[in-house]
Amino acid sequence: MGFYNLRARYHNRHSEIARIEIDTNDFGIAIDKKNRLRIIEGLKKLGFKYITLDLEGFRSGSMDE
Repeated sequence: MGFYNLRARYHNRHSEIARIEIDTNDFGIAIDKKNRLRIIEGLKKLGFKYITLDLEGFRSGSMDE
């Protein structure tokens, strides 16, 4: 899809939630219908129940916040 910075984190003790971090400039790419469905399908296949997009975008050190 062409994301320059991308990170996915899992949350919840059962790893039900995937939080996607990308540059805010790339939000349009992620929410494009074709790409959005591809992201959802791929993460659901891995067992995630919920997929979220971090609206603050990709940030180094954000796990420490």
